[in-house]
Amino acid sequence: MTEGEFGLFASTPEAVFYLVSDNEAVDDLLREKSAVLDEQPGVQTTLSLEQLAEPTLFDSLLKQGKVGSRWGKDLSDTYRDYLQDRIEQVNESVLENEFESQFRRYNADPYESAVLGDPMTIGIDLTEQIQKAIDQWDEHQFTRDDLAAAVGIAARNQEISDRDTYGGIIFTATEPLSDIKQSQSFLRASRNLQQLLLMGLDVALVAPVGGPDEETIVENVFRSVGSFSIESVAGGQFDVDEEIVAAVDEWYDRLRYDVADNRVVEKVVRPASVTAYDLPDELWARHFKNSVIGGLQRAYSKKSFNQKRFDELWEQRISSHPNYDKYRSRRSSFPEVKVTRKDDESNHEFRLHHEGPSAKPYVCNLPARTSTPEEELIDWIERFLDAEPVSEQRWQELTKVFSKLSGSLGTTSDSLVENALLHRHRRRQNLSPLIPPSEIRSETGKQKITGAKYEEEWYDEHWSAILSDYKITKQGGVGAIERKQDLQHSLDPEDPADEALYYKLERDIENAWEHYCNGVIEELRQSVTNDQNLSIKRQETRSGQEITITIEPDSRQTRTVVIETLLPYSEVYVNDSRVRAATITNTVSAVIDHLGTNTQVQQTEVSRENKVDLLFATTEAYLDVAEFGQGDLVYFDDIIEFSLALPNIERVFNTPEQDVEAEIRELLGTEQYMSRLREWDVSFHRKGSDQHGSVKVQGDRYIAMELQEPL
Repeated sequence: MTEGEFGLFASTPEAVFYLVSDNEAVDDLLREKSAVLDEQPGVQTTLSLEQLAEPTLFDSLLKQGKVGSRWGKDLSDTYRDYLQDRIEQVNESVLENEFESQFRRYNADPYESAVLGDPMTIGIDLTEQIQKAIDQWDEHQFTRDDLAAAVGIAARNQEISDRDTYGGIIFTATEPLSDIKQSQSFLRASRNLQQLLLMGLDVALVAPVGGPDEETIVENVFRSVGSFSIESVAGGQFDVDEEIVAAVDEWYDRLRYDVADNRVVEKVVRPASVTAYDLPDELWARHFKNSVIGGLQRAYSKKSFNQKRFDELWEQRISSHPNYDKYRSRRSSFPEVKVTRKDDESNHEFRLHHEGPSAKPYVCNLPARTSTPEEELIDWIERFLDAEPVSEQRWQELTKVFSKLSGSLGTTSDSLVENALLHRHRRRQNLSPLIPPSEIRSETGKQKITGAKYEEEWYDEHWSAILSDYKITKQGGVGAIERKQDLQHSLDPEDPADEALYYKLERDIENAWEHYCNGVIEELRQSVTNDQNLSIKRQETRSGQEITITIEPDSRQTRTVVIETLLPYSEVYVNDSRVRAATITNTVSAVIDHLGTNTQVQQTEVSRENKVDLLFATTEAYLDVAEFGQGDLVYFDDIIEFSLALPNIERVFNTPEQDVEAEIRELLGTEQYMSRLREWDVSFHRKGSDQHGSVKVQGDRYIAMELQEPL
């Protein structure tokens, strides 16, 4: 389904918070979304984001809402005309039942209506009392139930009541949500937003981005809302220079490697190291060069050096050294360790790493001289512990000498002298190592990366997202595209290096979409035999990509499976079931499982109502046999598993459109089933970041119910 059809974002009501760059971008997106709503039936209006948290929200929406377009009929008039028509045409003896029945269709209660509540509660001269309320129309402060009924009535009048969405509401702000929250309470906002979704309304919220944690603030405010997502379009502020585009395009194939799972093998580290060596010393290349040196090579070093050998040598030669301070030293970070001397508390960092286009092993910034660099590192640590402090006078003399080098080498003369004293040697003559005077403390031994904006820790965290390929084959790498998106949002458009990285990540993400969807389709074609009459349809949705797979075996029932991809590899659903570790192969396997081979199962003709009755009886049986009591949590996954184990269950729940499990899961979310559960006095637990499956109940997803009292 496209955005031009009903539903602002997708086929079911959802809320999307758009983080944009500035107020001009807010206005641009508002015009775009309003134009979409103008082209489709349903209710629409635009309010300020601040109003979402106000108690008068539903009153404002009903009074300002339009039907069909910004120039359509007032929603308030539509609602009033309906009420007027009913009291004129329906006999007073059945008028109360009429309103109860109609309001119930729209998930509303007439007794909570600002117009009908008092007359229906009193129940005397109902028609006359409702007419008086209608005559005082402008004096009412409409409630949530008034709005829900009005939206449903408008949908019926426009003949869209069979659809999932009845229109869209747009909330805009001229300042970030983080700033708005400081001036007013936003506690009511998430509850109000959830109610709008339950009415069948899509909701767009548009605000400029604030600080770097803006997305986290938005997530926290609306954490309890089902069908809620955040889209950062602030990245549109990146106007990548043509020269940078050309440079990244030229190097693109050398800037991506099979490291999505944060693992580096020798066949990867060598070409990556050559790339780092070959990259020009220009600003646009800074992140790519540093990601290899400060990230990929370090990850390879941690894996390739022999820690067991190092630990054995450490215990033999360092732990027993009289000048070793074990309480102030650190070796758990091997191949980078920090050693502190006991007598003067001076410390030094020692490291093994790989460097250069051939990724050769280095010991304390010097090429390894033997095949056991771990032992060489121990030698240097031992020299440090044995060293004597140099005199203050000699230290001052040497710092003056090395000051001539410090500027060119991008470091301090103190650091250069400290390193030189520890490493000093002469051929054919042993020179004892020296350390700075006790008054001097510096930190040397760490490999420096070019560019001062980001520290080593930044590259250590993000190198995989920067350098990983868009072709994900390992389960450990399925979150790579999501990490690329997150990294994009943190970049600075004023920095040429960030600009180049943003463009490279954008190419990765776009390529991932095509590679993933095309790969799934191709592998499906190779996995289904010709006699299954496979057909595949791919279409773009507002939230991602949708692939519909249908098989029509000869003389058997047609079976359809839908793949909904919100983000390649990481957020993929097959018939509403989340695919874990969604590589192409795993996704295709999930599709094959859903297509199944049981299309020949004899199906018993059972009405949907009877299916729900049977499912409720099954639930009662499960609670009894599993001995659930007050306060226990009952997961819907367990109810489904229990149901599937019952003999002949497939004859009742198997359908041509979906398999038994999917049919049961869908029925668990129906109002008929849920209303019967509520009679037990239960509370429902919404889906979070856990691994439990869920059932969809209007705009929410529930994973379990909690029994509030004994059954």
